[in-house]
Amino acid sequence: MTHNHDKAAADGTVHISPRYLAASRPTQHQAHIATFGTARDWLCRTGAFTLTATSVCGRVTVHHDQRAEGLGPHLVITARTGPRAPERWRADIAGNTPVEVLATLTTTIADRLEADPDHLIYGIGPDPDLIAPKVDAHRWDHIEDHGLAGFQSRDGHAFMIGRPDDSPAPPLLGDESLVWHIGASTAEHGGLWAISFTYQTPPVVVNSVLSHTLSPEPVTRPATETVPAALAPLVTVRATQPHPGHRHSPPLDGPPHHPGAPRRH
Repeated sequence: MTHNHDKAAADGTVHISPRYLAASRPTQHQAHIATFGTARDWLCRTGAFTLTATSVCGRVTVHHDQRAEGLGPHLVITARTGPRAPERWRADIAGNTPVEVLATLTTTIADRLEADPDHLIYGIGPDPDLIAPKVDAHRWDHIEDHGLAGFQSRDGHAFMIGRPDDSPAPPLLGDESLVWHIGASTAEHGGLWAISFTYQTPPVVVNSVLSHTLSPEPVTRPATETVPAALAPLVTVRATQPHPGHRHSPPLDGPPHHPGAPRRH
């Protein structure tokens, strides 16, 4: 892949592809959670090595721990039926997950919590959704092996593996509660990033990550924030072309919040 270091784009942004290799540092994840929590009026607490953002209703918590190493989850999103209730479902984020994936995930969760809390927490609603990602057969191969099923990118770097609850396959990552494991890896660098979901996770949440990862479109970032230097050779970076007479502003770190939408949950 080629890597274009031209950071003099008129609008200050670049396109990076493939999007699933547009790795981000865990410190960028922490910065996103801090911005996200503030924008959504969630309660944010910081420790010596941790940052926790909790919805006002106390049912969803996003916890970041700087001490996590390797591909162990350093960011965990937990949903409960109440502030002190047991975990109902969980998403574990590990490695250099693209911050755009994290932004898609947190935005989906926050929006659903505001619009229909029962749908987010219990996965129920008037029109229950399904795990039904749109897959480009020219870019992704269907894989099925001993009770596991999913997709793998044609370049072999990205994967999404599902384990049905009646599957004879061993538990994903040794955890019986996991149903989806999504991420990317390379022969040279090993595992780059991964997100895992437990069985009770609503399909709308899982679909947000599946759809983002499967999209053939590049991600757009400020030209000064592309990818970690060691991973730059894995991606193609191209300067964006501004529209005539239009000035772009670099994308914000946090997800947008629509004016007039309810905030507190």
